[in-house]
Formats: sequence, C-alpha cells, structure tokens
Amino acid sequence: MYLIHFAGPHYEKAWAAMEDLYMEGRIKVIGVANFKIKHLKHLIKQSRISPMINQIETHPEFQQHDLHDYMVRDRILHEAWGPLGQGNKALLEHPVLVEIARNHQKSVAQIVLRWHINRGVIIIPKSSNLQRIKENSEIFDFDLSEEEMDRIRQLDTIFR
Repeated sequence: MYLIHFAGPHYEKAWAAMEDLYMEGRIKVIGVANFKIKHLKHLIKQSRISPMINQIETHPEFQQHDLHDYMVRDRILHEAWGPLGQGNKALLEHPVLVEIARNHQKSVAQIVLRWHINRGVIIIPKSSNLQRIKENSEIFDFDLSEEEMDRIRQLDTIFR
C-alpha cells in the first residue's frame, strides 16, 4: 500500500506515478493520508483511479463525521490514525467509556476499537506491550448497542 501523506505541492503528479505503479501490478493499494473532502474531490477529478483509502486521525474525541460519510459514499476506505487517541489518558478514563467498558467487562481501549469496527473503520492499534496487543485483538466477541454508539458519538469535540 502506497499513500500520499498529505495534499502538499504537486500531489497530483505523485498520484499519477502511483497510478502507473498500480496499473503495472507493482503495488496493490493506492491511497492518501490526511486528505480532506476538497482534496479528495480534486484528486478524483484529476485521476484515472480514485483513492482506495484515506488514513486520517480518528478517535472518539475527533470523529470526522462529514469526511467519514463522504468516504463511505465514494467507497474510499477509512483507516484511523491514532485510533486510541494516541494514548490520551483523559480519553481512556472518560466516564462514558469507562461505564460502557464495565458493562461489557472489557477495557476502554477495547470499547474504542470496537466502536471503530462498528463504524466500518480500519484500525491498526499500536502497542509494544504483549498484554495490550492480545487485548486489542479481543474485540470480536461483543458488540455495542445503538445507544452506546450514540453515547460515544456525543464525545466528539471536533478538535484534534
């Protein structure tokens, strides 16, 4: 997977080169990171292949709903960068998340990762702690209710 990190100068030329590599079968996935709706629209107009994925900062306090909905409509995969809020202690101790975690007998991190999965977001949580790595994989034996998803949606501050 090749990604353009952000919509900097001449990103259209970089995208054209990635399209060529993709068409030659040398890479399997081409996408972008940190692109906003306006950048995605511009790139799609200029390209032969639409971005397959956009990696953007996403966590319960920065949910990026409009961008997420746009990507879903245009069939661009949403990959969360910093899916656990980059280890933000305040997020991982948020009373709403703590309560939901307690109700499911899970950790707050597991609740947040499951929230991403329920939204259809790709997650690659980072950890070097073996216990946390194991815990991060144990999110497929429960689901969040619509009410719980709504409660988490209300945590969005719209700020990074």
